[in-house]
This record gives sequence, structure tokens and C-alpha cells, in this order.
Amino acid sequence: MPGKRAAENYPVFQNVSRLWARAGSVLEKVPLPVLLCLLVFAFFFPVLQNGFVDWDDVQYVLSNPALRGSWLDALGFSPGYYHPLTTLTYKAEFVLFGLRPFPYHLTNLVLHLLNCVSAFCLLSALGARRGSAFLAALLFGLHPAHVEPAAWVSGRKELLWGFFSAWTLIYYLRFAKTRLKKPLILSLAFFILAVLSKPFAVMLPLVLLLADLYRGRTLNFRLLLEKTPYLAAAAPLLTLSTGTSNFLLKGGEAAFSLSSGAAAIARNAVFYVQKLLLPVNLSALYPAPEFSAAAVLACLLALTALLAGCGLAKARGAEKSGGPGCGKKIFFGLGFFLITVFPALLVSPPADRYIYFPALGLFFLYGEFVLWLYGAADGARAFRPALILAVSGHLFILGLASAQRTYAWRDSLAMWNAVLEKYPREYVAYYGRGNARGAAGEYDGALRDFDRCLELAPGYWKAFNNRGRLFADAKEYDRAIADYGSAISLNPAEARLYLNRGNAYFLKGDRGRAAEDYDRALAIAPGFAPALENKRRAAGSGVN
Repeated sequence: MPGKRAAENYPVFQNVSRLWARAGSVLEKVPLPVLLCLLVFAFFFPVLQNGFVDWDDVQYVLSNPALRGSWLDALGFSPGYYHPLTTLTYKAEFVLFGLRPFPYHLTNLVLHLLNCVSAFCLLSALGARRGSAFLAALLFGLHPAHVEPAAWVSGRKELLWGFFSAWTLIYYLRFAKTRLKKPLILSLAFFILAVLSKPFAVMLPLVLLLADLYRGRTLNFRLLLEKTPYLAAAAPLLTLSTGTSNFLLKGGEAAFSLSSGAAAIARNAVFYVQKLLLPVNLSALYPAPEFSAAAVLACLLALTALLAGCGLAKARGAEKSGGPGCGKKIFFGLGFFLITVFPALLVSPPADRYIYFPALGLFFLYGEFVLWLYGAADGARAFRPALILAVSGHLFILGLASAQRTYAWRDSLAMWNAVLEKYPREYVAYYGRGNARGAAGEYDGALRDFDRCLELAPGYWKAFNNRGRLFADAKEYDRAIADYGSAISLNPAEARLYLNRGNAYFLKGDRGRAAEDYDRALAIAPGFAPALENKRRAAGSGVN
């Protein structure tokens, strides 16, 4: 046989086959979920050495007043859109451990491992073979784009809504199979928890419908009616989230221009698919994707052609298996990805964390395709070891890339350095690194970064404010006052800018102008305690 002769001509394949057989006999004794967690942990454990970073961690944890208040405060306070369950997890860690970063990172890592197991359970519940589900879940666990939510304390929202979303689907599939009330109730409960973790989970009813169609149920009124409890639960949660329809972007600086419409959505979709297929130049912060219309169309056509080609190659064998055919698998995998990622397509700039749970749809196709290749090589003994080597090498390289990527989240300086290595014109990164250097006492480096930030974005008032604080700390009060004045001209409704300039005037010895600025701050925010206190002290002997 050609396959047999090929194997005899390549002893390395024979050795691989023997090693694989021996490893298989050992691994068969280890439950796949346990093996999955061990493999992912081996590459992700460096996150446990990370600290907090100046990129939402301050807002969510370090300076979050809800963590220092009551549990009701934590339940009612969420920076940005409403995600109280995420805030409650931070509150619990704060009560138990204070502000030591290790417990927060340990929680994130455990959640990531649980999500890997949940991904395996979900794909198995959908009818995927164990090998396919394991490969997809392992890719989910090792992919470098998934480092951000696992290695970043503020990535907790993605981990939580991914976990609860997976179990929403798992229990719904059990309900669809058994028609028992208990799985439906559990599915609804997990859905509510998912939405309370992050409002992006409101897309799940569509995923439930997609799963029904994938499993062969007929689209009819009853099928749609089964989703009404989820919609009924989601509506008040979204109202609670912001009280507006713009729940995705409340309190954030990201913005979606409706005028750019479908083109902006297409650019983001291509960007995310690109990062999943070729995870290079990953960053905590990206500039807005810039693709020409022709490039976007070419990428979408290439992806469609690739998947269609896989479908044509697999069609005959897939349909004989008795389960969902290739067409359904491609439809489900792509549909899962597009439905769950859709809210993120409305947000610019893009971020790795937004594709954490949606990526599972494409990873499902990866597992199915690899298993089909393995089965198609039944008569080619040399091909299977080569495939095993290729897939193992691919996953190992991704794991190494993820392990390396964890160090980009070690601290604020490491994070901003990593951004600027890839995107040297990203002005927000210079601003962030300037803050990190200033906190570390690196005056000259911080000043250079703020200067560069303002060269790239002359209207960025935050950089003027923080450079002013840098000058004030160095007792260069005239330069500080000038920068605060520039910040005020750009954002005259910000009370703290008048407070900061008032402090600089006071430290310079000009108490009259200091008092004027404190009054301006209080006119904007009458209950602004620092301005009240410093105005009182300006009449005495000191200032905060």
C-alpha cells in the first residue's frame, strides 16, 4: 500500500506513531477536562505574577468607591455599563484580600480554566466528537488573543459572561432534549448571570435559536416562543444597565459612528478574524482598523472561499456520519461567532477581549476540520503522524506565544511599552506610559512621553492635566498653571482641572487666584469635597 510504503520510508513517522500510541495509553487514564486544565495552566501560570495596571484596574478596583462601601454599593455601582456581578467579585476579593494583586489574578486564571472545560462541555452537548471538542477547547485555552482577559484583572467581565453563557447553552440543550423544567430554569438563571456580568450576553437568545437549527429542530412559532423568557429577562436588565439604548458604550470613550455603518462593522469583523487566524501584533490598545473597501471585501471573500472549500471537501464523509453535515457545522460555527461578536463590532477601537467567547464558534470548526483530516487519512499511515505533529506544533507555538504575551501585562510600564513597540503613534499609550513613569519617579521619561502624546494629539486635555501635575510635583508652578489652563480651555466643565490649577496657584503663593479656581470648581460640582477643603485651607496654612 502507498501509505504503508511511505511510513516505512520515513522512520520519523513510525517513531511518532509509537510515541503517540504510548502517550495515548497514558492520557486515556486522565479525564479530558483535567488534561485540558493542566495543558492550559502550563502556559498561563505566569499571569499569577502580574500586578495591577493603569488601564481600567484603577477604575474597577484600586479607586472604586463601591469596594470600600457596603455590598449594596457594589451591587449598584458599575463604571461604564451595568455589570454588578463583576463588581461583586471584586468586592469579595477586596474584603478578603485587600489590594494584593495575586488573588485577583488567581480568580481570573481559575475562571479561564473553567471556561476551557465549559467550552468542552458545550461542544460535547452540541454533538461534537470528544476529540473535536477537546481540540477546540484546547485552542480556546491556548490562543494568544485570550491572554488579555486572563492576564488583566479588568478582563473579568469577559471571563464571567463567557462562563455563564456557555452554561446557558448547555442547560438549554438539555431542556430541548428532555423537555424538563429544571434545565430550562437553570438555563435562564445562567443567562441572567451572564447579562449581569456583561450586557453583550443579550445576544444569547439568537444563539439558542441557532443551536436549535443546528440540532435539527424545525423553525416554527413554538421554537421562537421558547426564547421569550430570555427576552423578558433581558429587557429589564438592559434598562437597569443604563436607562438608555446605548448600553454598549455608556461611560466609555469608544464610539461607533453610524455614518460609517456597515463599513465599520466589516472592518472590525475582518480585524477580529485576522487576529484569530494569525494572532500577531496583539496589543492592549489598537488604533482603529484601517482597511480599504476592496481589502475588506477581499478578506471576506477569502474567508468565505476557505470555509466553502472545507465544506466541499468534507461534505460526502460528513453526511454519512448521521450527525449534522458540513454545511450545518459551518453555518453554526460562523453564526455563533458573528452573533456573539456583533455588539463588539459596534465598538471602536477593537480589543482582544471582545472575541473571548465568540471565538469558540471558529475554534469549533478547527476541531471538526482536524478530526475530519485524521479520519480521511485512514489508509495513509504516514499522513496521520504528520498531522499529529502539525497540530501539536501549532498548539504548542500558540501556547508559547500566550506565555510570552502574559509578560506584557506584568505592570503598567510593561503594558504600555508593549503597545508602543507595535503602534508607535498611539498617543494614549504615551499618555499611559507617562503616568507609569511619573508614578515611578522617572520625571524626564514621563515628560518626554507627555510631550510626545501632545505632539500626536494636541487636543488631548488629560495629557495637559497630567503633565501639569508633573510640573507641580517638580515645583515648576508656572508651567503647571499653563498646562492646567490648556486643559481647561479644552474641557471647561471638568471641576478637578480648576482644583489642580487652584492648588498650583496656592503653592506659588497666589491665594487670590487659588480661591477663584476653587470657586469655579465648586460652581461646577457644589459638593466637591477637595475643593471645599482646599478653599478653607487656602485661608489658613495648607492645601491638599
